[in-house]
Amino acid sequence: MASEQSSGSFEDVVNRRNFIRLAGATGATMLAGCQGDETDTTESGTGNGDENGGTGNGDENGGTGNGDENGGESDVYDVTVESAAARGMELLDWNAQFAGWPNIWGRWLAYERYAQYNMTENEWMPRLIQDWSVDGTTITLNIREDHTYANGDQVTAEDIKANTVMNLATGAAFSEVFDSFNEVDDKTLEIETTKEVNPAIVEFTLLSQLQQAKMDAPYDELYQRYWEDEEDGVASDIQGREPQVPDYVSGIFGAESMDDEQYMMVRNPEHPDAGNVNFERYRFPNYPGNQGNWEAMIGDQIDTIMSAFTPSNIRAEMADHWVEYNFPGYWGVGYVFNHDEEAAPHISKRAVRQAITHAINREEVVTAAGAQIKEAFPTPAAISANVQDDWIDVGGAFPAMQGGAEKAAEVMQDAGYEKNSSGFWAMDGETVSFEVVVPSSWSDWVTATQAVVPQLQDAGFDVEMNRVNNINTVVGEGNFKMAARPWSPGNARSSHPYFPLNWVFGRAYNNAHSYPGAEEGAEIEVPAMDGDGTMSVNVQKRLDDLSTASGDEAKSIVQELAWVSHQDLPYLPVINKVEQSWISERRLSAPDPDDPAGNVKWPTFYAPRVGKMQWQGE
Repeated sequence: MASEQSSGSFEDVVNRRNFIRLAGATGATMLAGCQGDETDTTESGTGNGDENGGTGNGDENGGTGNGDENGGESDVYDVTVESAAARGMELLDWNAQFAGWPNIWGRWLAYERYAQYNMTENEWMPRLIQDWSVDGTTITLNIREDHTYANGDQVTAEDIKANTVMNLATGAAFSEVFDSFNEVDDKTLEIETTKEVNPAIVEFTLLSQLQQAKMDAPYDELYQRYWEDEEDGVASDIQGREPQVPDYVSGIFGAESMDDEQYMMVRNPEHPDAGNVNFERYRFPNYPGNQGNWEAMIGDQIDTIMSAFTPSNIRAEMADHWVEYNFPGYWGVGYVFNHDEEAAPHISKRAVRQAITHAINREEVVTAAGAQIKEAFPTPAAISANVQDDWIDVGGAFPAMQGGAEKAAEVMQDAGYEKNSSGFWAMDGETVSFEVVVPSSWSDWVTATQAVVPQLQDAGFDVEMNRVNNINTVVGEGNFKMAARPWSPGNARSSHPYFPLNWVFGRAYNNAHSYPGAEEGAEIEVPAMDGDGTMSVNVQKRLDDLSTASGDEAKSIVQELAWVSHQDLPYLPVINKVEQSWISERRLSAPDPDDPAGNVKWPTFYAPRVGKMQWQGE
């Protein structure tokens, strides 16, 4: 995952072991969807490649690269493409099963993805898994015939089984329905589930995986312990590994070296699409924070950057040869409320959360934080802003809840609050006083929160912003009242309502926000959707129903759960993120921003493997 997160520092991130302890295996895996999920203002620019990989313009030696999408032969130049790392090298390792931030961006190169998701068209593109089907309780995955690891071994159904079990062990969505595996042959794996599951949700659960494992050490033992022996604690062992090189390279680049300042990746000639890559090395030095990334892009010190929040004033300083790629991130800044009555005696009340929602003008927050790459939520329902119109009646049955300070005052008064002598809301002598906690190094989140705080103050709340270096610890331990946190697990899966709804109703950080509806059997009572009386919803039961439903039934359940999130506000979604990824045409060809290769996570890693980011020379 990246985007806003790419501007942070290590202090933003709880120690790996502590994070697993605080959040649990499920919370760690769901953190922003970094492990495998596709897991945040289009500028002009055209690529020099065509559908067959295009023709390079040669390098300083006059060479010409001619790749094609089927892995045809290509001249490979002994050159290094320069990029940027996510964090300092001492913080990074190659374990894609540890989903928490920070992660090493090179995972997207070292490990092949099962399938690639076009974030704009909302469709899958085959990669390691050539084709797949969901038929009742049987899921069939067919592996690309010519796909091998860097050591020359074939990627087999046994390996896919091992990798999938690693993901199930570390908290894949509704992993409890996966029942058994059957290797039909070396390249075909069948998975049986205990019940029929919504095919779209199965796809998001399975296809976004990165193939890190092989049915060999250490994964064969971990597989045995978790799947066969049903041993407790295996998830922590999987996530706690800190390999300094990839265990098994299934992707188009492997790790060559790593030191205190950089990691270097080298082209994998065994990859079936290696013929599309005409440069030998891909280097990732550390440029700390967004400021470091901006300076590197402005100074043409790098050729690509996977993700960097870049406002328009910085873009104006960059050379025209920088091509920007924008696509929906399906995540962004939201504000999580603490529902624990003891830790947050006021915010744990629904009326106070609703008043806060009315007081925050989401459009103004977006304007402050960078409107060209962000959009405001139409309603506070926990469904991506990109797809709300597909599922709910935006502005009708689901109002914007943007009544301003006047409506906030009405809600607070109806709940029994009065203004005290200082002009703040209070009840029984207790002032509604709280901090909005925000990660200190996430610059655009800080800017957004700087816009939120005065709106809340104007509405009568005694509130301040608190910039912290360890927000995962703060939230994970429940030491907050209102905190800036992603409103969804992020990325491709969050285009489907199941995943963000599941997130806000308790899956986020192992329910660190103490939402009562996270408990099995708990009923949440809210005003009825038709305006007549109230309705009571067993949130976890309806989420389970949604995982198997489709068509009109699924839409009805989504509307019911979205209504609970709209009224009860376990989270307040504010901003829907538009991703920014960058390729410089100073030395490389680059796909057009509208090309499918420019609408995936991430163009800087996907475009080379389809021949649309090739070396052209100085």
